[in-house]
Amino acid sequence: MQNGFRSSRQKKRLMAEINVVPYIDVTLVLLIIFMVTAPIVQQAVTVDLPQTPEVSSNTAEVTEENKPFVITVNNQGLYKTSEQPDIVLSSRDLETLVAEVVARSKLNSEKAIYIQGDRAAPYGKVVHLFVLLKANGVENVSLMTEPELVKQ
Repeated sequence: MQNGFRSSRQKKRLMAEINVVPYIDVTLVLLIIFMVTAPIVQQAVTVDLPQTPEVSSNTAEVTEENKPFVITVNNQGLYKTSEQPDIVLSSRDLETLVAEVVARSKLNSEKAIYIQGDRAAPYGKVVHLFVLLKANGVENVSLMTEPELVKQ
């Protein structure tokens, strides 16, 4: 005897499927958030380099083997390295830093060592580091600069 209404037994049947649409929406939103924030997080050290006239040079492609070791002197006179940019070194740690650079240069004498000093960094700190490295036998030490903007 059917009267057009469902029986009470059919009404109470549970659905055994998981609704995955909200999970997909949340995943896509998180993916977009990570894609937007990833470039911001990768900017570890911001340095305002002094400018010099542009000089043409034959630059070789940078690979993992010939990647230069960069020491950064920030505007407060603290040191950071390209190998560990999240660790800030003070003047007390300078001896350890110089010992590390000397050891790296002994292992590979052709590896470039660059000192990157902020424009507002104390000039004496940059020069002191440069002289210390040269005095300890590191031959391949250079100062980094940015090309000067040409005004027309």
